[in-house]
Amino acid sequence: MFIAHDKNGTRITAKEAQKGTYYFCPVCGSPVTFKSGSVKTPHFSHHRIMDCVRYLYKKESLAHLDAKHTLYLALNRHPVAMEYYLKEIEQIPDLLIDRTRALEIQYSTISPELIVERSRGYHSLGMEVIWLLDEAALRINAGCIIPTHFQLSTVFNASLFSYSNKHGRLKRWTLLHHRGGSRYTYTAEVLAPDALAGPLPAAPVAPIRLDQDDIRRMIRHARRQKSRLNPTLTFLYQLGLDPENLPAHLCHSVEAERWIMNPPLEWKLYIMHALDKGTFDWNQFSRFIRLRTTQQVPDRQTVLRSLIDAYKSLYISQ
Repeated sequence: MFIAHDKNGTRITAKEAQKGTYYFCPVCGSPVTFKSGSVKTPHFSHHRIMDCVRYLYKKESLAHLDAKHTLYLALNRHPVAMEYYLKEIEQIPDLLIDRTRALEIQYSTISPELIVERSRGYHSLGMEVIWLLDEAALRINAGCIIPTHFQLSTVFNASLFSYSNKHGRLKRWTLLHHRGGSRYTYTAEVLAPDALAGPLPAAPVAPIRLDQDDIRRMIRHARRQKSRLNPTLTFLYQLGLDPENLPAHLCHSVEAERWIMNPPLEWKLYIMHALDKGTFDWNQFSRFIRLRTTQQVPDRQTVLRSLIDAYKSLYISQ
C-alpha cells in the first residue's frame, strides 16, 4: 500500500516516507514497514497482513502497485485519493476520484460474483467504479475480442478498460456485437489518464448481420456439447430449418445480447419456435434467458423486453 499514518496520525504517502520511522495502517492501526529499494516501488507493508481487514480484501502484486502509483501521479490535477478506506462498505479502492468514481486495478482473476459484490458496494454510496484489467490478458483473434466471464463482469458503459505497465498505456475496449462463443466486435482507443475522471458514455449500437462463419461457429459449438437436448439443435430440427439458409431475422446481433449468456442464434430460435407452436410464455422465456454476472446488468425484465423488441424489429424489417 502507498498510504500510512505517522505516530501523530498524519497521512503520509510512500513518496514522503523515510526509513527508520514508525508508520501505521490507516485502516487497522497496526504497525507497517516502509519498503524502498532500487527495484521495488516504495510502499508500506503490514508485519502481519492477516491482522488487517485489507487481508480480506485483496493482495497486491508489484505490477499492481506500480500501476496504482503511476495513475495516481497522472491524475494529480483532479481531486484523487489513494487507498481511501470507505468504512461504510469496508472497501478500499485503489484510487478514488472526486469521491464519485472508484478505480480498481484487477490484474488477477477473481469470480464475477465478487466483482459484482464489490461494485454494488460502491454503487450503494452513489459511486461508479471502473475496473482496470491487464491489457496483456485480453485475447484478440480475427478482429474480435474474446473476454473471459471474469473480464466481462467488469464492463462499464459497454466497455472494458485495461492498463499496460510495459507501455504505460490506458485503453478502452468498447464491445459492439456478440458473434457467438464470447466473441465481440469492438473498437479500441488509447485514453489519457485524465479521461478516467471525465464522462465515458456508451453510444447506442445498431443491429448487424452475422456472417455465415458466425452461424457455423455457433452450430459447431452446439454440436460439441453432445446433448440431444441442446436448444439450438432442437429448435433447428423441430422448425425444419437449414443452418446454411436461415431466415434473415435470426442472423443478426443486437445490443441487448451483451447482457445474456445465450448465443445470438439460440434465443431467437426459442422465440420463433414458441410463436410457431403457439406456446410462447413470458415466465418460461424468462427462465430460458441466462443473464450475465456483470456490474451494470439491467434488471431481468428490462433485458427480456429489449430482446423481444429487438426480435420484433428484426422480423418486421426482414
